[in-house]
Amino acid sequence: MATISVVFDFDGTLVTSFIGGLLFRGFTPEAELKKASNRFKTNVTSLREYQEEVFDLVSESTAEMSKRAVEGASIRSQAHEVCEHIWNVGGKVAVASAGLDFYIQPVLDNSKLGRINVHSGKVISNVTELPPFRYDYPSSDDQCEGDWITCKCKVINDMKSEDEEIEVVFVGDGTGPDECAAKNAADTVFARGRLLSYCIENQIPAMEFGEDFGPVLSYVVNKTSANGAQ
Repeated sequence: MATISVVFDFDGTLVTSFIGGLLFRGFTPEAELKKASNRFKTNVTSLREYQEEVFDLVSESTAEMSKRAVEGASIRSQAHEVCEHIWNVGGKVAVASAGLDFYIQPVLDNSKLGRINVHSGKVISNVTELPPFRYDYPSSDDQCEGDWITCKCKVINDMKSEDEEIEVVFVGDGTGPDECAAKNAADTVFARGRLLSYCIENQIPAMEFGEDFGPVLSYVVNKTSANGAQ
């Protein structure tokens, strides 16, 4: 029986940079991007609406952007070791991201982490089509606190519903859906950046990770050993 599973945020967590931003910054009209950013920052538009707006400004297909994503992405050190250990003890590894599948999946495939289950927004346009794209949000939830593309609480809770004895570890760095997952769903939280600050301010138990996933690896190895997993 699986004893522990892990859910990673993608941008800034599993990968060391914001790949979504890499794809649209410098590839969209600067004035239009600034207007979209201002509307998002002032809560005129939601995260979902903002993301659709900026990607629809890029004059490339998803095939072209996914190639740039693979070239620009760097998986955080010791991610492979964490994933392999979880799989070896019968657990699951997932990505829960407010990003989009067309760049997340190719990055994982190229990094030999294609086995990870991806929960994100989806572009359902043909890979050669230019924007505006057609989008789908299979991991959204109307009950979620915000219009966040992917409900990370739902991803975690779905894992728990499959095995009531499982411990789900959430690893993230951001605001919004990361904060919600840390507060409402995860059994154990590893955080850095804005999520770590949020957890400290709100007295949510969280362990810090830095430039690599060493603390996460140590935790899951020790936890599964204590539980008698082989």
